[in-house]
Amino acid sequence: MSPRLAARALVLTGDGINCEVETADALRLAGFKTDIRHLNDVIAENFPLDALSEYYSLLALPGGFSFGDDLASGRVLALKIQHGLKWNLATFSERGGLVIGICNGFQALIRMGVFGKDLTISQNEQGKFVDQWTRVTPQGNKCVWLKGVGTIDLPIRHGEGRIVLSSATKIETLNRFERHGQICLKYETNPNGSEERIAGLSDITGRIFGLMPHPEAFVRWTAHPDWTAYPDRASSPGQGLMVFENAYKAARDSN
Repeated sequence: MSPRLAARALVLTGDGINCEVETADALRLAGFKTDIRHLNDVIAENFPLDALSEYYSLLALPGGFSFGDDLASGRVLALKIQHGLKWNLATFSERGGLVIGICNGFQALIRMGVFGKDLTISQNEQGKFVDQWTRVTPQGNKCVWLKGVGTIDLPIRHGEGRIVLSSATKIETLNRFERHGQICLKYETNPNGSEERIAGLSDITGRIFGLMPHPEAFVRWTAHPDWTAYPDRASSPGQGLMVFENAYKAARDSN
């Protein structure tokens, strides 16, 4: 039996990443067998894309402040994946792999150009770190991670989460996003000033998903700040767990 038939997930960590344990826990709750590995160790091992595709159904880039965000949020992480590992995430998804980038991981996916070259991610409109709960609503039906998910509450915690589209090509970019169903998650309000209230994007396959809110931080109902108002739901799963359960189903279906 191929190792990948077990629906294995690789959670990358690195200096400054701080949500790898939460992310791995969410994936385990959904059914994945999960490994947490430091990016530098994976690079030192010279772990090729072929091995990633053979052994893992899913790659997770968790939240945090990877490598200090010294050059810009997510840039060093993106460079290490692109040039240190030489992984092409589009090829991984074409082979049936799934990718999620949460917060800092989303920043890295944007720096890698996964969603195109005519957008970037910048400092929040308020000019400061934002740590709060917000409501988000899935858009369309392209993203496999969001199948059947309705409007949900998720926490955000970032200083650079504002999606900015190039003014010169904004109409073309929005048309492309619309054509391929790539804007897959929107804020109900706009807590960081993102254009079009974008909270999450997918690639054209719907298998690579990047978002600023943290679904891994709400896989148990008791994580919600208002949980005590509904004590009968204390043992219920949190709304974020559905995101990872969808990924598990997609991973099993593609094996």
